[in-house]
Amino acid sequence: MRKFFVILIIVLALGTAFLIKKDQSTGTRADVTDRIDTIELNIDSSDTTIISEKRDDVQAELDGKGTLSVQKNGDTIEVEVKRKWYQWFSFFGESDVTVYIPKAYERHLDLNIGSGNLTFSGESESKPMKLDRLNIDMSSGHIKLANLETTEFEHDGSSGKLTVDSLTTKEGSFDMSSGDVVLRNYVGPIEGDLSSGDMRVEMEKLVGDVRFDLSSGSVKLDLPDQADFTLKGEASSGDISCHFPLKDQKVDDGNIAGKHGSGKYKIDVSISSGNVDIY
Repeated sequence: MRKFFVILIIVLALGTAFLIKKDQSTGTRADVTDRIDTIELNIDSSDTTIISEKRDDVQAELDGKGTLSVQKNGDTIEVEVKRKWYQWFSFFGESDVTVYIPKAYERHLDLNIGSGNLTFSGESESKPMKLDRLNIDMSSGHIKLANLETTEFEHDGSSGKLTVDSLTTKEGSFDMSSGDVVLRNYVGPIEGDLSSGDMRVEMEKLVGDVRFDLSSGSVKLDLPDQADFTLKGEASSGDISCHFPLKDQKVDDGNIAGKHGSGKYKIDVSISSGNVDIY
């Protein structure tokens, strides 16, 4: 019986191999005109690098298994990579995707990531990539971003990890079912909704309101020493701790309130369970 199963596995593997096409290493492109408002990436189970450079088109290259397409759809340029179900297995090899976008592009960028890793960075902290809106929808994997400036930043994650180093935004929202979010050198208001998982935020400046709503999980909020805020924290279960000295501090049955500095910005925290640490 054991020999039968071994033979069956070999036959299935050989049969699947015949279904697989040769590795694709191809590039396609689409011009970025004044009518293009959105660049949208739909990437499934691949490692992706986005490179901004001096150019006037979007070009993508695929090294590995899968199908790549770059096409215009109304006011959107869509970059899509799909893999067959049997190509998800590691012994069929990984797929690497490189997407080139114009450095001068300042409109909307939508990232829809099924799994795998994605990296994207502006030139430097002093010369960030500027976008009107950056939207991230991720199922799993790891997204690494750096040196960005946006009007709107929106993250919706089922799981996985998001790491952002140096982000300035006028609106920032993070909705996470599970997984991790790490924000370093963050400037802007922030709204965080966590079903579970961990979120760590290092604020370079406090220039807007902060709100966290936790079903469970953990939030660590690192604020500048001279931050001006009014704290209101409510906990059904769990713990809210603040290491800043607060004026008019009130602590009652897990709830905490008070003011630091001028109290200019609101920090509102609501917890069903979990922990929030403000320091």
